[in-house]
Amino acid sequence: MSPADQPRDVGADRTSPFTKGLAGRVLRFVRQRCVLLPGEHVLAAVSGGQDSMALVLILVRLAEELGIQLTVAHFDHMLRSRQEAHDDESAVRGLAVRLGLPLVAGAGDVPARVRQRRESIEEAARHLRFDFLRREARRLKARVVALGHTRDDRAETVLLHLLRGSGLDGLIGLRPRSAWPLPARPGGRGPSLARPLLEITRAETLRYCREAGLTPREDPTNLLLQATRNRLRHEVVPLLRRLNPRLDEALCRLGEAAAEDIDYLEAAANAEWRSQASLEDDGVVFPRRAFTSLPPALRARLLRRAVHRLAGAGVDLEAVHIAAVEDALAKRRASVSLPHSLAASVGMRDVRISRSDRATPPPINETALAVPGRTHVPGWTVAAEIVEPPSPQPRPRTRFEAWLDADAVGPQLIVRSRRPGDRLRPLGLSGEKKLQDLLVDARVPREERDAVPLVCASWGIAWVVGHRLDERAALGQHTRSAVRLRFRRTSHSR
Repeated sequence: MSPADQPRDVGADRTSPFTKGLAGRVLRFVRQRCVLLPGEHVLAAVSGGQDSMALVLILVRLAEELGIQLTVAHFDHMLRSRQEAHDDESAVRGLAVRLGLPLVAGAGDVPARVRQRRESIEEAARHLRFDFLRREARRLKARVVALGHTRDDRAETVLLHLLRGSGLDGLIGLRPRSAWPLPARPGGRGPSLARPLLEITRAETLRYCREAGLTPREDPTNLLLQATRNRLRHEVVPLLRRLNPRLDEALCRLGEAAAEDIDYLEAAANAEWRSQASLEDDGVVFPRRAFTSLPPALRARLLRRAVHRLAGAGVDLEAVHIAAVEDALAKRRASVSLPHSLAASVGMRDVRISRSDRATPPPINETALAVPGRTHVPGWTVAAEIVEPPSPQPRPRTRFEAWLDADAVGPQLIVRSRRPGDRLRPLGLSGEKKLQDLLVDARVPREERDAVPLVCASWGIAWVVGHRLDERAALGQHTRSAVRLRFRRTSHSR
C-alpha cells in the first residue's frame, strides 16, 4: 500500500478494545517507570516500521494524560533505493500530517562514512542517526528522544550480551529511560532516551497499527541488524522459545534483576567517587590503599567513571582492560595502556588514570623484509632468520615471535598496515575471517588498528603480528625450512 493509499481516519481516534487496552498498559508503564515526564517535549524517532509507527500512535493518544508535547523525527540512512527511501519518508510524513504533528527529517550517507572511517554499517548508521536526533532535539529544546524498542528487542539484547560475555551491565539490555549513548559533542550532552514500549511485543505493535487503520512500511532499520543479531532473532530465539515459551519474560526478568543490582553498585560507586577521586586537568587520581581495599566490582566502576570523565560518557573499558589494571595493582609499580589514548599508572601511593603521553602509533607503509636480516619499520625492529624446522612444534617466547613455513610464504615477505577487505585463514579456525573482525575480537582499540603489523606473502596475510598466524603459513609435516620472525617495539619516531 502506498502512502497515498493509507486510510484517512488513521490514528488515535480509531479505537478498539485491544488498542485501548494496549495504550493503557503503556500509560501505566510510563508512569510507574518515569519514562516520560510531564511538560517534556518528546522527539519520537519514526522509521516507518511497525514499532515506531505504533509508538507515535500511542504517544498521540496519551499525550494529554502525560502532559507531553510531541514531534516526529525521520532519518534516511541512504542504504535503500531512492524510491524506497522516498516512500518511507512519505509514509511517516503523511502520518504526522494526519495526526497534526510537526515532523523533522534528515539523511546521512552511511556508505560514505563506512568507507572513510572503516566502521561497520550498523556503527556508522547509529552515529549518523543519533547525531541527527541530538541536533534536532537541541534545536527544538526536546529533553528526550523516544524510541520504539519492544519487549522482544530487550530480550534479544539481554541474550546477545549474555552470549558475548559482556558482564552484569550487559544483562540489563535496554532501560526504560537512559542517558545519551554517544560521547558528548560541543554544546553539551544529548537528551535522554525513552523506550515507552518495552512492556509490549512486536506482535502487539503490528496488531495495534492494523486496528488503527495503518499499514506500516518494512522497517528499514532491519537492514542494519548485525549478522549475529539476525541469526539470534530468526534462528536461536525461536528454538529457545520451544524450550521455554515464556523466554522473553524470563530474559526481561533477568534484565530487571541486573538493573536493581547495578543501581545499588552505582550508588556505592557514587559515594566512593566523592570520597576518593581527586580530579585533575588531565587525569583522575585515587589513593592506592583505599582504592585496593574496595571490592573488585566497585574498583571497575570507578575506573570506568574515570575513563568517562576523560574520554566522554559514550566510551567504555572492556573486561580485558579492567583485568590488566587489576594485574597492575598486584605489583609495586606498573603502567597499563588503555583505549582512547589513556593510561593507568599504579604507584606506591596513588592509582592515576590520565591521558597517555604516547602518540598514536603510525601506520606502516609496505616494506620488504630482509630475510635473513633486520628491518626497521615505524614502531618496530624486525629480525628474520632462516632455520631448520624446530621439533617439536616451537612455542614462541612472546606473542611477537613466530615461525613460518619458508616454502609456503615464498622468498619475498613484506610488512604493512591493514587495508579495506583484508582477510585471512586463522590457524585453528575453519575458513576465512575478516581482519577487521579479528582485531575487534582481540579488543585492539580502533585508534591502534592501523599500526598492527601484517606480514604478507604473495598470496595474502601470513601473520597478524601479536595475534594470529594464517594456517597456510604454519609449519607442517613436510616443512623443509622455516622463517623465524621476531618483532621488537621501538620508538614511533624511528
